[in-house]
Amino acid sequence: MLPQLTVVDSPAPHQSPSGPQGVKPCCAKPTAGDFGWRCPMHPQVTSATPGSCSICGMPLEPIGVTAETIQATRSDRTRLVVCGALAAVLVVVAMAGMAGHADDHAGAPWLPRWISGAAGNWLQLLLATPIVFWGGMPILAGGWDGFRRGRPGMFSLIGLGVIVAWATSAVATLAPGIFPSAFRRGDGSVEVFFESSGMIVVLVMLGQELESRARRGTTAAIRSLMNLAPPTAERLDASGEAMEVPLALVQPGDRLRVRPGGRIPTDAVILEGTTACDESLLTGEPLPVSRGVGDRVLGGAINGSAVIVVAAETAAADSLVARIARLVREAHEHRAPIERLADRVAAVFVPAVLAVAAATFAAWAAFGPQPRMALGLVSAVSVLVISCPCALGLATPLAMTVAIGRGAGGGILVRSSEAMENLARATTIVFDKTGTLTQGRPRIVAATVVHDTGTQTVIAGSDPAAWSGETARDLLASTAAVEAASEHALARGFIEAATAAGIDVPPAEAVEAVVGRGIRGRVAGRDVLIGNNALLIDLGIDTHAATTVPVGMTTVFVAIAGRLAGWFEVADPPRPETAGVVARLLAEGRRVVMLSGDSEAAARHVAGMVGIAEAHGGMTPEDKARWVADARRQPGGRIAFVGDGINDAPALAAADVGIAMGSGADVALETADITLLSGGIAAVPKAIALAAATMKTVRQNLFLAFLYNVLAIPIAAGALYPWLGHVTSPMLAAAAMTLSSLSVIANSLRRKRISQHGGPG
Repeated sequence: MLPQLTVVDSPAPHQSPSGPQGVKPCCAKPTAGDFGWRCPMHPQVTSATPGSCSICGMPLEPIGVTAETIQATRSDRTRLVVCGALAAVLVVVAMAGMAGHADDHAGAPWLPRWISGAAGNWLQLLLATPIVFWGGMPILAGGWDGFRRGRPGMFSLIGLGVIVAWATSAVATLAPGIFPSAFRRGDGSVEVFFESSGMIVVLVMLGQELESRARRGTTAAIRSLMNLAPPTAERLDASGEAMEVPLALVQPGDRLRVRPGGRIPTDAVILEGTTACDESLLTGEPLPVSRGVGDRVLGGAINGSAVIVVAAETAAADSLVARIARLVREAHEHRAPIERLADRVAAVFVPAVLAVAAATFAAWAAFGPQPRMALGLVSAVSVLVISCPCALGLATPLAMTVAIGRGAGGGILVRSSEAMENLARATTIVFDKTGTLTQGRPRIVAATVVHDTGTQTVIAGSDPAAWSGETARDLLASTAAVEAASEHALARGFIEAATAAGIDVPPAEAVEAVVGRGIRGRVAGRDVLIGNNALLIDLGIDTHAATTVPVGMTTVFVAIAGRLAGWFEVADPPRPETAGVVARLLAEGRRVVMLSGDSEAAARHVAGMVGIAEAHGGMTPEDKARWVADARRQPGGRIAFVGDGINDAPALAAADVGIAMGSGADVALETADITLLSGGIAAVPKAIALAAATMKTVRQNLFLAFLYNVLAIPIAAGALYPWLGHVTSPMLAAAAMTLSSLSVIANSLRRKRISQHGGPG
């Protein structure tokens, strides 16, 4: 596990070393966002320290921090500046040498003639050697690691081309007599390629710097999430005196003071004060939300214009913002299925390029004009450099990074790249009913009490007098007592009804949930069972008295002491946006299904209200999971299940992609592949649009990468020589390789914004 917080002895941003006025400072403060290092091409390769990727040899990049704050990155830039200056001089010396061999000094009288001879080659050797072996050491080391592991990659091709060009030139400088005539120019000299070897290294280093800058744009949203939590908190002691402490030292129960405009340190409950919190970076909701005493606030949210005192509910490592950061970081460590295509291509690509380079050299050596060996060597090196599979490797990870970051900034948390791909391909969207399609705020409409002589119906409402009978009040009190321990959306309706009726809810004991069917417990020494009709029948309780249950209502049966005591009629209307969301999904050609634990009649009634033609009721969590699994086995069956993440865990796990609805306070981060922090059901088509746009970008990137190699390799091999009269310079090959990677990055960055219509802009 990589470290999440690093403690350093430096003041927090925008604070003096002594801390805010009236607060005692603590000597150590953590810096937010230091989450280690990761390979941009293989995100599953991570490390706690800088280094190179064990797969492709590419230098690892920092996660969650800007490169300017990393010493290793500053060292790379210094290396680039020094090598760039040496390369500039090297090119001038090489140009002088070429002009001298062409007897062209009349056009460049400022170039000394001795540079065109052996002394010039020695000077080029002195200039090129530090560029290749000091500046290019990461490239050569990564390339050698690839060959050593039997998995040559991007740096293997570049490193081989650089070494071949430098070694040939070095031998030509030290022992030119050993070269055959096929290597010699018209004047008998042997051509050297020091400027190519040096400029390849510099251009690759420059390309990496440009790519790194561009890639940092793809992770800006992710870094903003990782850095939401402030480095310190103001903790109040028993006397009310504040002390500034590192966030890592905050524990549940600590009293914390939050100043106007400050970030709330961790998930907490307000003890004093009223404010408005900006939670936009956590939930995607643009407007501040009002919070008062007793309300829950999220760590990382921005406090409004009032001072508040809160009680920490969690340690910093367990807060919502920390869980989001972990989820987003872990999402980058999973590869999408489409990346397997790139992996399969890469497995044969590098050996194929090596074979093409060897064939290019052999063809020039056998059939090319003089100096055929030199032209063959230049062309072979150009093939090695220009065919670098960097663009192919970056095609999918960069697009996924942009999508995951943009989704997280809009309240859509994606657990993995695979989930993004599966959602884009989903053909059937399956919804849970309660709390997903409906508002999740059920209201008790009526209650029916069973007596020895018959039944009595009580019409519920805001008037406490409606619950006049002792038996009806006892039924509601016993039900609310047991439901108070439940997390199901129905529980809130019973508690609110009891409060409105002025009923004191007694304590319940031995409460046990019957997942997806009901709940049981003991109240005042009596067994109380609450659930659907099937649950009571399975437990041998006679429900024949319930003969007049209205269609469209959710019916909750209650048995006390082993006998049916009555039932409640509960209304939970659909969300206002549900019908529009369903219509949009149907218009996109997707199949929409509703699965519910409610009765068949109630399920079909709600489905008809929102435009869903296919609905199934009376289903347990296991039934839902079984239905989803069966649907996946059908031809073309790709299922996305949308639920509340509590009772729907089996179905969420059984689907190709599970989508959990959440409010940010109770988000089911550990259950679903995708979690919607805000927006309700309206966020579902937005998530689908984001996934579809992401996969479109991935396909475009792969097309660009493949097209580049299909066109570039023949050109580098010399296909245009009959028309142009010269071969491709390895320097131009290196520049073209960098531009190919930048084209993929630029295409990925086009979709950095989620539009108000649901898709990336």
